[in-house]
Amino acid sequence: MNLYKAHFVHPHTQIPLIVYFNESNGHVTFEKDNEVLEILLELTEGMAANRTFLENMNLTSNICQTQYPVNSFHELYEFLEALGVNKDDLSFQQLFIH
Repeated sequence: MNLYKAHFVHPHTQIPLIVYFNESNGHVTFEKDNEVLEILLELTEGMAANRTFLENMNLTSNICQTQYPVNSFHELYEFLEALGVNKDDLSFQQLFIH
């Protein structure tokens, strides 16, 4: 299995996400970057009660519930750029799964 991941901040919701690309089966998925979220919540007073932040968290949850088909890194970058993510802001690292 060829699995890659990258971290980024969603350009519309400002929520930190992790994008996973499974090159073997041609799917991309998203997950909230909970480690970064915890740090943000600790450092930013009142953020957890901020209505806009909570709405953005809900919006981001929607993107995390679906696998999206992409066949190559080229298609992946096109897909992410359609979401507003700049290709230059991404640095994919291969994950090794035992």
